[in-house]
Amino acid sequence: MKILVFGAGVIGTLYGYALAGAGNDVTHYVRPGKKKMFENGINLNFLDGRVNPPKQVSTHYQAKIVEGFSSADGYELVIISVRHYQLDSILPLLKDKVGNADILIFNGNWDGFDNLDQYLPRSQFILGFPVAGGGYSGTTLDGALLEEIRLGELGGKSTPRLERIKQVFEGAGLKVDLQANMEHWLWVHFAINSGIIGAAFKAGSAPKLLNSISHLRIGILAGREALAVCRARGVNVDAFEDAKSFYLPAWLGATAVWFMMKTNLPARKIMETHTAVDELQVIYRDVLKTGEELGVPMPHYLSLKNYVDNPPALRQ
Repeated sequence: MKILVFGAGVIGTLYGYALAGAGNDVTHYVRPGKKKMFENGINLNFLDGRVNPPKQVSTHYQAKIVEGFSSADGYELVIISVRHYQLDSILPLLKDKVGNADILIFNGNWDGFDNLDQYLPRSQFILGFPVAGGGYSGTTLDGALLEEIRLGELGGKSTPRLERIKQVFEGAGLKVDLQANMEHWLWVHFAINSGIIGAAFKAGSAPKLLNSISHLRIGILAGREALAVCRARGVNVDAFEDAKSFYLPAWLGATAVWFMMKTNLPARKIMETHTAVDELQVIYRDVLKTGEELGVPMPHYLSLKNYVDNPPALRQ
């Protein structure tokens, strides 16, 4: 499949590498003036969770880079993975330039899809969520790629294009979890992350959080309140497996997360190598803002605000 990946950030690069390795024709679009940064390729040092046990991979990805694209390029799939608050800024660039390509919006969402509707027909975009992450250390991408991704149509239907895109990712060694309500899954995932993010700021770093059941307990309590915001938005939170540990007794839920992060090394590495502090702050604040607007009590969540607003270094 001919694929255009928007950007050469952590997510786009890891999945671009995986999809290219499976025989797809993968190109990365970067903003004008950025191509020179990638002329020597990208060094990758990541934990590959597609195999069991996970394998540390150190390799060089000679990514194909362009600074422009048009409908004449014939891309079949365009993958957009940006920070959720950056999506609005790139939508005008997509309109009229991607032809008939399917567009995979491959990132978190908290504000709904009215913005997308202004630029793209719903028949053209599909929703997804990557399970990968990390950060750049100099010129080397340091992170992890897990074996699973999420995909779903906005309306929850099973469609030929959903199956086609699913097969592309499966061909790259990834398991695809199809969601009946991808929008609500994204909200639940966003809320859960926001509570854990707040606790990480209080702990002082992701490693300190993941090694402390007491700090994880705070994340469970904060995440539970964030999930209450989802309920207030009409989400059936109980339908989502990822939310269940947040409704166990808080110490038990924290212990479950602690154990999972001890055994799932790729997931742990994603948290420990994430470097975008500003993104984490925005995620936390977005959920808090919505909770305040809906009148949802969030005492544990709010207790973390000062740590989020005045963060220590999160990588120690």
